[in-house]
Amino acid sequence: MTDRDKILIALGEKPLKVLEIMKRVNIKHEDDCQSLLLKMRDDGAVKFDIRKGYWHAV
Repeated sequence: MTDRDKILIALGEKPLKVLEIMKRVNIKHEDDCQSLLLKMRDDGAVKFDIRKGYWHAV
């Protein structure tokens, strides 16, 4: 299972902040997590709520 799949599973349960995603998926560096989330957002797999700071699965 890839990090991308793990993120989608974690966000399927509830919206999470970046640090919460990093803990659940076991990604060590915040930059790596952010870049993966941004790629997933460009693909339309996740959305970011800028007012609350939470990532959501689509």
